[in-house]
Amino acid sequence: RIYVDHLVNAVGANLDGLRIAVDCANGAASTVGPAALRGAGADSVVMNSSPNGTNINAKCGSTHPEQLQAVTVASEAAFGVAYDGDADRCLAVDHEGTLVDGDQIMAILALDMKEQGLLYDDTLVVTVMSNLGLILGMKENGIRIVQTAVGDRYVLEAMRAGRYTLGGEQSGHIINSHHATTGDGILTSLMLAAVIQRTGKSLKELA
Repeated sequence: RIYVDHLVNAVGANLDGLRIAVDCANGAASTVGPAALRGAGADSVVMNSSPNGTNINAKCGSTHPEQLQAVTVASEAAFGVAYDGDADRCLAVDHEGTLVDGDQIMAILALDMKEQGLLYDDTLVVTVMSNLGLILGMKENGIRIVQTAVGDRYVLEAMRAGRYTLGGEQSGHIINSHHATTGDGILTSLMLAAVIQRTGKSLKELA
């Protein structure tokens, strides 16, 4: 309960009226993910939240988003999120079922944080695997890019060295140092939901 409260308070957004499809990958987020989203007011359509010790990531979660894509469309959710087994990553799908990867999520969050004055030194930390479109898009919007070797440990090292507040990987492993010291897929999904709710824009439009 303490962790759920931390997540809800960290985002500080009221998600009332927002329907979100959630694929918990039969892993660590199975209870906490839906609880945090509901705690923030969202209407959650939950799948793959019954871990039995062997079904973690089994044709579900962020590595297998096909089920989430179908359920998001069928349930008329605003968007969907998929965690991985240990819940440090998060990918999303828009209301049409189109996948939104970590690069796109980072872009959405970086632009929003910059607008709020929360993106330290207007800098985003990414790895060399990030799409060139992300790098060019950020530069066009006055956001500096710091690139690292592949791996969240290198992203975190660069963030700590420069005191940067947002960084991550295309895989959906995203670090927000305002609230966490490592990737947290549930936090990422709440942050994304907060932007959608605050702007009134669809995930498709933002992506």
